[in-house]
Amino acid sequence: MKFQISKDLALPREAVTWVFAFLAKRGAGKTYCSAVLAEEMLKGNIPIVVIDGIGCWWGLRVGKNGEGPGLPIVVFGGEHGDLPLVPEKAKAVAKAVVEANISVVLDLSALSKRQSRLVVTDFLDELYRLNRVERHVFIEETDMYAPQRTIGPEMATCLSSVDNFVRRGGNHNLGCSMITQRSAVLNKDILTQSDCLVVLRTLAPQDKKAIQLWVEEQTDEDRRKLKEWYDSLKELRNGEAWVWHPEKPTTYRKIMFRERETFHATRTFLLSPKAATIKLMDVNEFIEKFRTVFEPKPKPVPEPPVRSIRTIEPPQPSTATVSHPPISTYIRKSTPASIPRDSIQKITPRESDTIRTQQVLPNIILEKIKPTAQLPADLLENPPTPLARVLVVLTNHEGRDDRWTGSKIKRAIQDHAWSEDGVDEAIDELVRWEILRKQSNNYLRFYRERVRVAERNYLTQPI
Repeated sequence: MKFQISKDLALPREAVTWVFAFLAKRGAGKTYCSAVLAEEMLKGNIPIVVIDGIGCWWGLRVGKNGEGPGLPIVVFGGEHGDLPLVPEKAKAVAKAVVEANISVVLDLSALSKRQSRLVVTDFLDELYRLNRVERHVFIEETDMYAPQRTIGPEMATCLSSVDNFVRRGGNHNLGCSMITQRSAVLNKDILTQSDCLVVLRTLAPQDKKAIQLWVEEQTDEDRRKLKEWYDSLKELRNGEAWVWHPEKPTTYRKIMFRERETFHATRTFLLSPKAATIKLMDVNEFIEKFRTVFEPKPKPVPEPPVRSIRTIEPPQPSTATVSHPPISTYIRKSTPASIPRDSIQKITPRESDTIRTQQVLPNIILEKIKPTAQLPADLLENPPTPLARVLVVLTNHEGRDDRWTGSKIKRAIQDHAWSEDGVDEAIDELVRWEILRKQSNNYLRFYRERVRVAERNYLTQPI
């Protein structure tokens, strides 16, 4: 078996456990070309995992032109998810993926950066611990989870998990493809672990220097020739790449990747009306296979036993023969005949009788106090805080309020040329306040009535 990624190049079967680095500037085709490799592995019945931070890899499930079936892969999270992706259950998902041996896309595009790092950390650690079959993991925008410089313990923990996975994953038959548009930002200790470099069009000098670190460790070529090679990277066309694997089987070739056989969900398509009507290939068989492992059948809960109280009759005294005098036959009419005590029948509960006791439990009332966000009208043009920017985008939107995602909010903020710093945290805050609420289809619903635009009058100096 070989992976035919271009007309001129087929990678060997052992490439499943290689570490690839797909490096390119934005729009040069790094996601497209890495998806070609993913298609080849799926066609070869090799399970893959895609950690998708941009929300476009679900296209593997759709035919090339956005119609018809694609390849069998289950999507977790995002706008096209088959199943929800809960950050706290990432380890359980990894365990079920290994036991069911299915291919999956983990769409993190609707999660905050903190939640995304939590998923990546827990999922990769658990997958590394459990996996034994050949499996390849594609990490889109790897620099988000393995940056050169970390800030805070969460980022450092995520970097450590990615580093361990890249360095030692081969021991557990795990390969990896790191995909990034910022080679300079990706951690260099991890980048230098790559077995195969796939370099597409690259312009930034700092990104070329990062590539240079890897190249100079792998070759003794003359520096002048290498400089010419670095300069040639800016002339590569979309989908054209240098593939460099210095070990046997040695590969050093410029190729044009073949066209994808599945759908490439571009940014332009995601904004088009057709995006809402697209249908993914039916993978119910795989979803049920996953659920069988992930959601075991609940054990039947036995009914609580009914407590019964047994009444034990005290022992009766022994019967003895006693002589009585003869009973007089004369009875006064005014005196009623007395009834002997011994003739009263004693009633004793039977062993099968049941005594039930009812216990009345109190109800608890939990009061939820929901804050209302007040947005001054004079901030609508230039909101100064991330929370204000998000609220302005939400309140100015004229479409449906129940079709929001984190990525859609960010795109709207980009359209205003506002900073995205702190936007993820602002969205999390609105979710906690239930001004934004996550629905069963993974969309966010905006409760417009919870936001009030307040007009303020103020004096200005006369001209």
